Amino acid sequence: MLKLKFTSVFLTIFLFLIACSFSQAQNKGLYIPLNIKKSLDNGVRSMDGKPGPNYWINHSDYNINAELYPDKSTLAGSENITYYNESPDTLKMLVIRLYQNIMKKGGVREFPVNPKDLTDGENLKSLVIGGDTINVNELMQRYGRYMSPTNFMVRLKNPLPPKSKVDISASWSFHIPEISTIRMGNYGGDFFIAYWYPQIAVYDDIDGWDMIGYTGQVEFYNDFSNYNFNITLPDKYIVWATGDLQNPTDVFQQDVIDKIDKAKQSDSVVNIVKPEDYINGTVTKKNGMNTWKFKADHVTDVSFCTSDHYVWDAASVQVDNSGRRVLTEAVYPDSTPNFNEAAKFARATVDYLSHQLPGIPYPYSHSTTFCNKQSGGGMETPMMANDGAPKERGRAIEVISHEICHTLMPFYMGINERKYAWMDEGWATFFPTEIVDSFDPDYHYKQNMVRSYERQAGYEAELPMIIPSYSYKGRFSTDAFYQKPATFYYQLEDLLGRDMFKKCLDAYMMRWHDKHPIPIDFFNTFSNVSGEDLSWFIKPWFYQFGVPDLALKDAKQNGNNIDITVQKVGNIPTAIALTIMFQDGTTQSVNKSATEWKDGKDSVTISVSVDKKVKEVKLGSPDIPDANQDNNSFTLK
Repeated sequence: MLKLKFTSVFLTIFLFLIACSFSQAQNKGLYIPLNIKKSLDNGVRSMDGKPGPNYWINHSDYNINAELYPDKSTLAGSENITYYNESPDTLKMLVIRLYQNIMKKGGVREFPVNPKDLTDGENLKSLVIGGDTINVNELMQRYGRYMSPTNFMVRLKNPLPPKSKVDISASWSFHIPEISTIRMGNYGGDFFIAYWYPQIAVYDDIDGWDMIGYTGQVEFYNDFSNYNFNITLPDKYIVWATGDLQNPTDVFQQDVIDKIDKAKQSDSVVNIVKPEDYINGTVTKKNGMNTWKFKADHVTDVSFCTSDHYVWDAASVQVDNSGRRVLTEAVYPDSTPNFNEAAKFARATVDYLSHQLPGIPYPYSHSTTFCNKQSGGGMETPMMANDGAPKERGRAIEVISHEICHTLMPFYMGINERKYAWMDEGWATFFPTEIVDSFDPDYHYKQNMVRSYERQAGYEAELPMIIPSYSYKGRFSTDAFYQKPATFYYQLEDLLGRDMFKKCLDAYMMRWHDKHPIPIDFFNTFSNVSGEDLSWFIKPWFYQFGVPDLALKDAKQNGNNIDITVQKVGNIPTAIALTIMFQDGTTQSVNKSATEWKDGKDSVTISVSVDKKVKEVKLGSPDIPDANQDNNSFTLK
């Protein structure tokens, strides 16, 4: 009995040590910065890719009242905020974001701005924190030179202990840009409003307060908060917004409400409002001014758009087994190219995300795509998209789908785009692939992404993706944020196989939604769930300078067998695609995943059974990046 007990204890300890060894072996080749290591040591995060037992995240409750003055292109408002400190730290200051200071004369910007749009920035008229009235002008004069123009730092008279809260109130106004519409603005009398209200910055376990200023290039990093917000403006305008409209009967006429209800149950597109409806006065209630009341819980931000003449189309799609449906809307100027199909493209995107990849039911009530009439490009906010109108159909589908995919990354996942843009832009580039192909296969979406990365790979200014995004400048940032990470995800899916890839992705999203994942959480989750250390693959793609470059080194046929030697000239591992060309003009394809490079070797020999005389072997595929294709063919003698 004693011997059995000893054996059992020994076996338990042995298995525990093996488990610990496996856990610590996860991605063992990846560098962990000291601030992230501290979070791991404190049990906030873990090396198996899961949130640690001590994980925390702060949040707020916002109550906002705003009035839009279309003729003056001005927005003014007031708000009450309750900020909750869930951290283990006593906060001695608050950081408040004043985004529209980006338009301040003399401000720091990474986008060109027309001088006519330059102002004195966001006018913070009043600020009260915990009952303490803040002299905004005095603080700005005293400490303004130490602050980013868009970050307003206030030392607290009474520091905020852990597990406590503080009430904040503010009033403010700003001019809405009319020419230099950086992510939002006045588009000829139609408005998309984002980055608009004073917002509490993120305080997290990695950096403390997020002190990165908003200069137009970096985008979102927000906590999950609850919002009640009211927008008042002339009664001829419709307002669409993040969250759910709380008073439809106060602002809409019954015919519009009936069509909205129909669209909420329809797989087919319903035209809710057409241009003549505005002329006939059958859209909004005629109260002189209307106040639109919205509620959005547990979201990272809110935005709204408005027009007095836009077409409004909508459909809906069932996203889970409970029968829950999501409304997919498109609002656009009449006769805009491709936008008569926009609601259909939006519906297909939500359907794909919910049932294919990642297979996570779309988490919100609607997705609204606003067309700003510009030539192209788009900008996302939770449940909302501010899109241009590309003339090419494939490009229009890409833009519409891309911005909707951002609902999951970064909004559902709480990603820090300011530091890790590839963690959301890369996914929002990857997810639309099969959606675009289903509508326009001749657009060759995937090949476009791979070729775009391939053309820029290995240049001096192409930095490793792990470098914080706010440090990335110039044209190569697009490659680092969009095409290169999307190409990595294509290669990772090929490496793991579709089923395991989806299993890892779903685990990552289930673990980290409503939180703030960082790269090591993503990397460790994929290694943990797949059961193998993927650092050999991740490290060259994210942490190293280099290029993907494979070459055909040799090919020898011996009867019914040919040995093909492929050399890895570059350091970034990719899949191998071979085409064997026979003397009679027929061909045979051979495909191997990047696993061939797992053990660190620089060349592999692939043996293939053949039954004909081989003329030539070619290496490569439009789906696989290869920086130098001059060494991709071999002719047999």
